Amino acid sequence: YTVSGRLIKELNQNNITDNFVKIDWDGRDDDGDNIANGTYIYKLLVKTQDGSFNESSVGKIAKLK
Repeated sequence: YTVSGRLIKELNQNNITDNFVKIDWDGRDDDGDNIANGTYIYKLLVKTQDGSFNESSVGKIAKLK
């Protein structure tokens, strides 16, 4: 999300069995444009398929070039 709240990109990864997960992203928004330099807000959601675990985290990330 931008700091004003606009969704930039949503990435989903399903059926993960590893303890460490890396999700690749090319730095482009949903329209295919490169994101601008600046501060962005991310939200990470982790949950099991059976619903026994559900956790979320929000933080800031900066893109500098």
